[in-house]
Amino acid sequence: MKVLKFPLIKITGCFVFGIIIAHYTKPPFLLILILLLLGISLLLMSNFFSSKNLKQKTFFGIITLYTSFLIGIFTLICNNQTLNSFHYIHHLTETDKDHTSEIIIKEKLKNTINNDRYVAKIVSLDNKRSYGNIILNIRKDSILPTIEMGSHLKVMGSFYLNRKPNNPNQFDYGKYLENQQIYAQIYADASNIQISSIVDKTVSFYASKLRNKIIRNLEKNHFNKTELSVVVALILGQQQDISQEVIRDYQYAGAVHVLSVSGLHVGCILLFITFLLKPIPNTKKGMLLKLILVILSLWTFGILAGLAPSVVRSVTMFSFVAVGMFLRRSVNIYHTLVVSALLILLFQPSFLFDIGFQLSYIALFFIIWLQPLLATIWTPKNKIVNYFP
Repeated sequence: MKVLKFPLIKITGCFVFGIIIAHYTKPPFLLILILLLLGISLLLMSNFFSSKNLKQKTFFGIITLYTSFLIGIFTLICNNQTLNSFHYIHHLTETDKDHTSEIIIKEKLKNTINNDRYVAKIVSLDNKRSYGNIILNIRKDSILPTIEMGSHLKVMGSFYLNRKPNNPNQFDYGKYLENQQIYAQIYADASNIQISSIVDKTVSFYASKLRNKIIRNLEKNHFNKTELSVVVALILGQQQDISQEVIRDYQYAGAVHVLSVSGLHVGCILLFITFLLKPIPNTKKGMLLKLILVILSLWTFGILAGLAPSVVRSVTMFSFVAVGMFLRRSVNIYHTLVVSALLILLFQPSFLFDIGFQLSYIALFFIIWLQPLLATIWTPKNKIVNYFP
């Protein structure tokens, strides 16, 4: 395949391999830092001499792959929150469960039968500075006002560190949480929770406000509870309120994927925004303005949808597509796929172990690889039939 000759594919492959090695071996930070600095030094030196000698060019290529491998390891290590000495995991034990903590709500999760669930960030633990993400479980048999994103809470409850599954070959939920930098859960009653008047007005806060406003407007159209939860999932990618029965029905029908925000949603937004911006003249400044507005629109939707791995992949890819469109240059979809994966993993290397991220890229790769092959086998001569892929 000609696409494999693209240098960034080899670089990305080594980078991903480095993340995998770091995930399973957990090498020491100082050793990797020294090796990385050595690799960068050799890379600069080989780059200086590579223009004069063919052998040096080969050496430069090898050092480039070696350095990208080390950058992959270094990136995962730097994103490991437990390396911070203030991380709460250094102050918890299996036997010592009851603690008082101050937390900030980051994300609303799907509720269970017994608990309302949130992802939160710990600020202090037993009146001592602390750090790290945690899951807050509030028992449903207690009444608590609606909690906004960014709210500061003082919680007295039981802490439980992630555990390995009791049965062999059972899904390791603790490992799944650790890949998201979550190492424990809090269980508390509403009576042991104090909500502060302080609210962190971050991007997530405003995104949550806008989502709630959209949902309230949808409620005015007299959807019943089940219909509304499905509509919200289709538009905003929020599946927290969908019942298990509805999800099971979609699973049996083989259509559960339609409940997740994917490239189809982002692609439609790209086409719609591009259509709305047609009146803007195609001057140099006009094209730049269009590009900025399109990219802002895509990422605004991504934030509204919660920036799940599949959403981040779609928005990143279509951002590159938008750049190519407005620069009037052809876009190689394979290159876009690789570059988007590299950029995402540079900032969030733990996404590599998220099943949504993996399936998203695998599915898209096989779609763009198999579609041309299938087109060579059979291409309808009827224009109307050929219009539908």
